[in-house]
Amino acid sequence: MFGRILILFTLGLTSTFCSDEDVTLGARRNPPHHSSEEELKDLVVVSMQSVVSLNQLVTELTSRLVKVTLTVEDTAQQVKQLRASLTEETTNRNNQIKDVAGQFDELKIDSNVTIAALSDKLQVIEEQLGTEIVAVEEELTTLRDEVTRKNSAVSIVSAEAGLREASCSKVCAGSTGRTTSAWKDYSTNGIKITVDMTACGFVAVPTVTTALEGRTSHWTTTGSSEVYSATATSFSIYIHKASGLRTSTALSWNLNIEWVAVGYIC
Repeated sequence: MFGRILILFTLGLTSTFCSDEDVTLGARRNPPHHSSEEELKDLVVVSMQSVVSLNQLVTELTSRLVKVTLTVEDTAQQVKQLRASLTEETTNRNNQIKDVAGQFDELKIDSNVTIAALSDKLQVIEEQLGTEIVAVEEELTTLRDEVTRKNSAVSIVSAEAGLREASCSKVCAGSTGRTTSAWKDYSTNGIKITVDMTACGFVAVPTVTTALEGRTSHWTTTGSSEVYSATATSFSIYIHKASGLRTSTALSWNLNIEWVAVGYIC
């Protein structure tokens, strides 16, 4: 377009030069006007410069337009690539979510299977424990029967407070000790001692048998087998010697009472 304008302008300039020749020919007839010609030339020069500047501006704008067009195309391509990448990433994320969901379902199934297996094992253990408990109870019953049978070896055929269950019978024995007997003076010719049977656990007065044990001379005394004031927890013995007997003498002879008691503990 601008080329056409330049051609038209050249044609116009040519016609101007032709007119100038006419003017020159006419100048022979008329006086020349130099100022008008100079102004016209200046106008032509300025116009040509303006056309050149305009052409350069159009070229520069065209170049910028091409760059902008390329930039827009690049941006569109980048957007397209970004959309494709986003679509692919979204697909991958969805697949990952599906995989996690599948793993979770498998885990739930495995957990249910594990719980069921543990429940079965627990049931088996409970059954085994039940069997073992029954066996232990049977063994305890056998032991109780054995203990009862052994206790029944002590037969009490008569008792001061009446007979009781044979399994409640017990034999208990002891000694007051050669150096620990708590003798006490009684009258002028004798001594006495009270024997504690609390540890035997009798619930009724037992049958008590006693004997006097010592180092010397106790054969000359009397009363060692005579039981006084018997209860479920104690009894007393009185020892007499015709020539006289004191506590100090009994301790020097190591006199002590040995005893056996048979009674009920229930």
